[in-house]
Amino acid sequence: MMTKNPIILVTCVLLLSSLVASESGCCFKLSSTRLPMNRVVSYSYTDNRCSKEAVKFCLCFSFTMQSGLRVCADPSQPWVQKIIMTQDLVQANVTP
Repeated sequence: MMTKNPIILVTCVLLLSSLVASESGCCFKLSSTRLPMNRVVSYSYTDNRCSKEAVKFCLCFSFTMQSGLRVCADPSQPWVQKIIMTQDLVQANVTP
């Protein structure tokens, strides 16, 4: 019975580490719902090694949220491109 514990522990660690990597790196489901543009704080593209090309948006719904909610979307969608363009303009105006 004691030999199963290390196997279970290693399995749990591997599963958890794969979840963290997928959360920070690749997107597996893309949102088809339009995001509120005024809630988008930032965006980034997924790594080119990911199976799906996607844009990850960070949304903030209150001033107290530090990290925000991350939502993946299809970069070919017009509403996604509009948010990206708006974010780029905002960043260009903020940066000296």
